[in-house]
Amino acid sequence: MARPEGFSTHQLLFSRKGEGRVRLSGQEEFTFGPMQYMLLPAALPHEYFPVSDEAWEVGYISFSGTKVDTLLEHFGLEFCQLQEMYDADRIWSVLDELWKIADENQEGSEWVGARILYSLLLDLNRMRLNDEQIKLEPAISYTEDVSREVVLQAANYLNEHYNENISLANMASSLGYTHQYLNKLFHKTYGMSMLQYVQRLRLDKAIGLLSSKESITVKDIAAYVGMETNYFIRTFRKATGQTPDQFRRTIVHT
Repeated sequence: MARPEGFSTHQLLFSRKGEGRVRLSGQEEFTFGPMQYMLLPAALPHEYFPVSDEAWEVGYISFSGTKVDTLLEHFGLEFCQLQEMYDADRIWSVLDELWKIADENQEGSEWVGARILYSLLLDLNRMRLNDEQIKLEPAISYTEDVSREVVLQAANYLNEHYNENISLANMASSLGYTHQYLNKLFHKTYGMSMLQYVQRLRLDKAIGLLSSKESITVKDIAAYVGMETNYFIRTFRKATGQTPDQFRRTIVHT
């Protein structure tokens, strides 16, 4: 395979059997052996070819998108670095499933493909972080491990940005899920919707401010936790049975 202009998107290359040589623009060529993988960046001129008597079996997946660089940084994937993989069967089953989805090209297939790609990146992350072989879940079952990881990422994001104007739909999309499906996973883990989770974070922070800062106004507290004042008062009263001022007087008297 010779691409003097590089490829249009990033590519993950996987070597299952045999050996090949890889030539990258501006770098020394190297051997790409069995049970290894590497990430090639878009537009990097490259060439690779077999060198072993045994047939060189190579699989690949190409991908692009506005969140790709952030995702690669999150998983610590570096360009042009050989990495070891311990479960080639798992990887190949994922590649087969992704190619099948791409060929069928049904409505919504991009979301299914994004979830499977995310699952693949999780598996590669596990392999990289462990020195010995890891027993992975059966292929393409949208495992509970994957779901928990995604939900935890969503919760961490909400914990950090609860006082901002959060678009839950955009957050879900950035994780490769629809808002409805991620909300379902979130409710299964935390027993509440993402919106309820955000409201609880905001109210907990508001209660802390009411309890510790007598000089701060209700309006300022509402703004601090990212809520309009009247809506904040209504939400607070519904949750606690008191207005913020009533709650504060209760705290002062006790």
